[in-house]
Amino acid sequence: MPSVQKKTVQLRLSAALYSKARQAVDEIDEVSSFNDFAVSAIKESLKRLEEAKIDAAFSRMGKDEKYLRVTADVSRDFSDNDGETLGISGRK
Repeated sequence: MPSVQKKTVQLRLSAALYSKARQAVDEIDEVSSFNDFAVSAIKESLKRLEEAKIDAAFSRMGKDEKYLRVTADVSRDFSDNDGETLGISGRK
C-alpha cells in the first residue's frame, strides 16, 4: 500500500469543544487518539458536504425544464418496451 503524505496542522478549539472531544476519545474504544478522532470528524464532515452538493444538483434537475422535457421524451420513447417488459415479468 502506498504511503500517504501527511501534513501537520494546528487546530484552535474552544475549551468546551476540546473537553467534549477529549472525553469522547477517552470513553470510546474505537477511537485510539485525539488526532484520529479529529481526522475522522473532518472526513465525515467532508462526506456530508459532498452529499449535500449532490443532493442540491439533483434538486435542481427536478426544476430544469429542458431536463424534464428530455426525460419525458425518453420515457415516451420506451413506454411500449416498458409495457412489454412488465407483461413478461407478470407485473402488468
